[in-house]
Amino acid sequence: MYTDEKGFVWYKGNIHTHTTRSDGKRSPDEVIDIYADNGYDFLVLTDHWRQSPDNESERLLTIPGIELDCSPNVLDGIFHIVGVGMDKEVDTSKRGIGAQEMIDEIRRCGGAAILAHPAWSLNTPEMILPLKNICALEIYNTVSDKPHNARPDSSLISDMLSSRGRMIPVVATDDAHFYDGDQCKSFIYLKTDVLDRRHIVAALEQGNFYASQGPRFSYEFSADKKSIKVRCADAREVAFFSDAVWSADRVFCEAKGNKLPINEAEYRFKSNETFIRFEITDFEGRKAWSSPISLSDF
Repeated sequence: MYTDEKGFVWYKGNIHTHTTRSDGKRSPDEVIDIYADNGYDFLVLTDHWRQSPDNESERLLTIPGIELDCSPNVLDGIFHIVGVGMDKEVDTSKRGIGAQEMIDEIRRCGGAAILAHPAWSLNTPEMILPLKNICALEIYNTVSDKPHNARPDSSLISDMLSSRGRMIPVVATDDAHFYDGDQCKSFIYLKTDVLDRRHIVAALEQGNFYASQGPRFSYEFSADKKSIKVRCADAREVAFFSDAVWSADRVFCEAKGNKLPINEAEYRFKSNETFIRFEITDFEGRKAWSSPISLSDF
């Protein structure tokens, strides 16, 4: 948890991880202790087709979670949907339903629905565009990185969706299964006045969060709405992404003549850009990701 310069409180949480209730290698109690020992404020245990209970720890806040999947084949779409914060039991007898039906079931039960690891699942923009009522997609998924996999980063998919007008907020998660280094790496900072199930779901639905592996940031637009200024602590690199294929000033790093460390970076919008997002990298190689921001009203 930290309080920003405007007095808003941000809580650190992992919203996708597994235990021995499905295919995880650690018990629920062990997983809770791992995240509590590493300074997390809240945790969502999201075992496959098994909903976790509410408030099962006194060490940190836990809220109900589940992961649903449909995997007919790669061409038709392999989808994993994470449900967070349900206040009713998800009907787990509905195996074989499609992605939209899984999303609808999670929302029927009061939860927020998140598209898990689209790069790992080989989800194309054409597969994702028809989906309704997902509040976020995973831009980074730890277990999808080496040594277990090698496709953790879905930022290109996010950019392709944004370029088509579908700006879905992004989260980072561990999706830990093995607890051999896939734990306590990727998380969200979530802004809320009250840390409980209802307020976490509301913050997810409202986009009041950002994805990180450690770096914190804030940003603001210029008075004329023609640029964005990012502030952060001791970054090695700040990079801006949009649907402009070429922009000479989108990367701030030592190789581009910037003095290190970087604590502030300002990017001026180009006339043909319709969205902007940014990534921050610190000196340990840890990243933070903003969600895509529409420039259509600027």
